[in-house]
Amino acid sequence: MSMDYDAVIAWLRARLGKQLVVSVQGATEEIRNTSISSAGPLLARDDGDITLIDPPPGRVEPFAIGTATVVLLEGDFAGAQSTDMGTGVNAIVQAEVGGLLITFAEVARPAG
Repeated sequence: MSMDYDAVIAWLRARLGKQLVVSVQGATEEIRNTSISSAGPLLARDDGDITLIDPPPGRVEPFAIGTATVVLLEGDFAGAQSTDMGTGVNAIVQAEVGGLLITFAEVARPAG
C-alpha cells in the first residue's frame, strides 16, 4: 500500500514503545554495500537534539530505535510502501527519503 509522509509518521507514532528494527541503505543501484541497522524500542526524539544544515522546507520528525536515531525530513520524502506480510496489519514500511531506503519492521512476538 502506498503511503505519504503523514501516513508514515502516523504508523511510527502508533508503535511508540514497541520493538522495531530499522535498516537504512542507498535507494539506488549505485549504492549497494553500505547500510546500517538497529533494533530496539521505538521512541520519539526531540528535534532540539538534532542539528540540520540547510534542511529542505517541511517538518522534521526524529525517532530513536535502539541506539540509532532516524530523522525523517518532509522535504526529502519521496514516497513509501507498506505490507502486512499476512498479519492483517502493516508490519513493514519502506520509505525513500533523501536518496535512502529506510525500512521499518515490527519485531514479531514469539507464539506462546
